[in-house]
Amino acid sequence: MTRLALLLAVVLALGGCPKDEFQTVPDDAAVGYTEAGKPIYPEAGPVECQPGQDHDGDKIPDDVEGCKKDSDGDKYLDWEDPDADADGIPDAVEAGPDPTHPVDSDGNGKPDFQEKDSDKDGVEDGEEDLNHDGLLGCCLSKCGEKRKGCPEVKADECGKGQKCVSGACQPAVDFLCSNGESDPKKGTSFGTKPDKELPSFVCRKAGETSAAGYKPMQFKKSTTGDWHVALEKDAVYGEQQLTAPKAKEVVASFDLQGPSQGVAGFIVSIPAAAGSDVGQLASALVTKISQQLPGKSGVSQLVSGAAGTSHDKFPTVTGTQLAITLSSAKNPPAVRNDLLPILLSRPPAEVTSLPAATFGPSTTTLLLAFQTLLRPDGRLLIMGAVAADSMVKDPTKTTGFHVDDLSNGTGLATAGDSDTLECDAFILDRQPIADVIWIVDESGSMDDNRQDIVNNASDFFARAVKSGLDFRMGVAGMKDVTTGGVVAGKFCSKVSTNTSDDGGTDRFLLPSEQTIFQGCVKNPPYYEGGSEFGLVNTFEAVARHLPRKAGDAAKIRPEATLVVIIVTDEAPQEFKSGTSYNGKSGFLGYNEYDISQCSSSKMSQINAYVKEWIDLFQGKNATHGLEGKAIVHMIGGVCNSNCGGSLMPIEYPWGYEQIVKATGGQIGDICQKNLGTTLQLIIDSVTGAASPAVLDLVPISASLAVGLNQTPLERSRVKGFDYNAASNSLLFIGVPFTKGDQVVASYRRWVKQQPID
Repeated sequence: MTRLALLLAVVLALGGCPKDEFQTVPDDAAVGYTEAGKPIYPEAGPVECQPGQDHDGDKIPDDVEGCKKDSDGDKYLDWEDPDADADGIPDAVEAGPDPTHPVDSDGNGKPDFQEKDSDKDGVEDGEEDLNHDGLLGCCLSKCGEKRKGCPEVKADECGKGQKCVSGACQPAVDFLCSNGESDPKKGTSFGTKPDKELPSFVCRKAGETSAAGYKPMQFKKSTTGDWHVALEKDAVYGEQQLTAPKAKEVVASFDLQGPSQGVAGFIVSIPAAAGSDVGQLASALVTKISQQLPGKSGVSQLVSGAAGTSHDKFPTVTGTQLAITLSSAKNPPAVRNDLLPILLSRPPAEVTSLPAATFGPSTTTLLLAFQTLLRPDGRLLIMGAVAADSMVKDPTKTTGFHVDDLSNGTGLATAGDSDTLECDAFILDRQPIADVIWIVDESGSMDDNRQDIVNNASDFFARAVKSGLDFRMGVAGMKDVTTGGVVAGKFCSKVSTNTSDDGGTDRFLLPSEQTIFQGCVKNPPYYEGGSEFGLVNTFEAVARHLPRKAGDAAKIRPEATLVVIIVTDEAPQEFKSGTSYNGKSGFLGYNEYDISQCSSSKMSQINAYVKEWIDLFQGKNATHGLEGKAIVHMIGGVCNSNCGGSLMPIEYPWGYEQIVKATGGQIGDICQKNLGTTLQLIIDSVTGAASPAVLDLVPISASLAVGLNQTPLERSRVKGFDYNAASNSLLFIGVPFTKGDQVVASYRRWVKQQPID
């Protein structure tokens, strides 16, 4: 094969591959050289530069290229080199519409195809046109145009930042549709700042430790386990041995052993019944771990994880987090090694070649986070990590986001999948804005939980402020609205010790009113008297504060992400036998909402009852439409977790659970001794949902690199960026930005992922 044929084959095979995947032809493509130094190709023999001929097939005549010129010094003269300047962009692309008169963008007498920086803007051409196709990102020319590597658009649509006008896309280019690219022929591609000042540097190849480039990763594959996992470059990966392994039964570990990491990761494949409910399987794993983990003195659920579908459209629960307390100290890999036999339902002796437990601090308090994913062939995959709780909470360590990356579902694909590089561009046009509504149970059994929220208020208010969140809080109670004189869903705005106080003016509280928020949580409006009508107060707390209206303290803001947080240890009073509300009778007997039930024979009735709530929060209510759309979180009872004892047992959150799952929220265990971590996770979720930087595709989150204007940002929970998987968005922590600032994010992603709904 000639050098030309080989290069063309590579180009055709790679199509729109990013620059790091573009392959050049090796220097030994020729089998020898003539006395004059010209290459001899195996199929053609010695050849000469001839005017009017096009030996290298780039459409530029040999004599125009120059019979003695070698622009890149690679021993191939330009007339026989289809990439004369070695910038990765084929000469046929750089030559322009008339190859006999190649484009000379800077007018210096040297055509673009013969110099690496055609516009002299300080950025090489191959680092501006990242996929070397001569087109600028996904900025389309015609409405509805289909372009390889770009999202499909409707017939009357164009790229981001463009509009369809009479069949054409205007403007011709825009930073938002650039995909991290700029025009090699112009020093200022978008009419604002010079290209060298754009944050596109995160899309270029960089050294292993350089912040100014895309991040290198390692990938590990198991055909037996049908997994492909993306890991940090310094992760230590190994598959474990099983005695007489069953079909679909495989296990591997991956450790991040650095002093700022301390993360013991794992992935387990086990058989499961096809068609099973992945949410129930995840809950069963929580119960199993809580009961069987060696040396435990307690296991509590910080968050249930978000139920949904993976990037490749398999049912999954991501981000389940458990707080583990041990009777004696162990380090993270020792706890992980104890955990693996439990997940595999095997005696420890049958899981061999476990990695040595030689890193991380020994402690009695650890955190376990994991993803549960069910494949249609009956394979259940569990991927996650164990780390010391103190290191996860320490924002100066990298532990927290490494744990998230291994449990949020973005780093796992099938063995047959592969990865590619993406670059997304954003203009930060607003701060993240959220209105948060709390529905708080005032019963005596909740006194300690309300106080816990009060105790943690300073931390989560500060976390929200540091993340740049523009937020307001509304606090309502669960008073029985059938007694008269009660306004369902009314917000509290004053501190009072009178348990029957109506809460004062119905309005949202500002970030500066933390003290009033704490007082309202301790004493929500009215007094419940032991009957917690949580469903009706939740519905009305949203409905009565609609329609959305700017500048009104009692109305949800038009631009705000709406979040509802329900806090209770009771099942809804509306469900309980002997209760009637709004023409609907309760149907659950006392034994049917006990916390140990975990499943109900009356699910069809429960689902039918809460459909009205789910419709409201999914934006489908006939009256309120999209204005009522919300994410609902809950701090309540979880299966088999009971902190109330026989005198005041907690109850299963039937109805609430279904609403939370339907809206992509989380459930934290009301029995935790300290709700601080759960509250912080919820605030992070709120900030992520309100973020102005939502990624186009699902990234492998560990691979993210972000530039803000000319500054490369670190992945940091002190000062930098972070990623929220639930909203597929970037968070900016301790990093001030102003309207109009430009951001580019580069990341690896799985090729076979499906479009985001």
